Amino acid sequence: MQKKNSDTTKKVIRKHSPKTATLLSLFIPGAGQVYNKKNWWWKIPVIYGAGGTLLYSAIFYQHQYDYFRLAYKERLANGVNLDPYYNRYQTPTLQVIRDSYRDSRDQSYMWFVVVYALQVLDATVEAHFVDFNMNENVSLKIQPQVYMVGYNYTGGLQLTLKF
Repeated sequence: MQKKNSDTTKKVIRKHSPKTATLLSLFIPGAGQVYNKKNWWWKIPVIYGAGGTLLYSAIFYQHQYDYFRLAYKERLANGVNLDPYYNRYQTPTLQVIRDSYRDSRDQSYMWFVVVYALQVLDATVEAHFVDFNMNENVSLKIQPQVYMVGYNYTGGLQLTLKF
């Protein structure tokens, strides 16, 4: 005779994991927001729009930096540039423009890292709030209040937290 096991019919309830949301966002930007299933529909376009714009600008500035770096090196070696476009600039100006493009490229990469870190942080924090129970009994009431201090009246705010 076989014994029926009633334990096999239990459903496994999985708790929402902030660690999973964090790891998903680390490996695929926006995946943690999809995992959290809250406001992902507008967060993902913002993440990819900002990240794509910053990467595009970093690549653009890198190309410009390369052109002006070569023009500056050529000017130092030959005293003149073969490309007439760069001949209109004086040597110190070429150096300033080159450095400006390098700085702009570096800032684009820095802001890309900031956007990437913020989307990971957003997924992590949002995952912590998925299972947060906010019932109707939690409230904060703010009321104006008049107090008598000595012989003087003074106004203030009374904060009442109910939970």
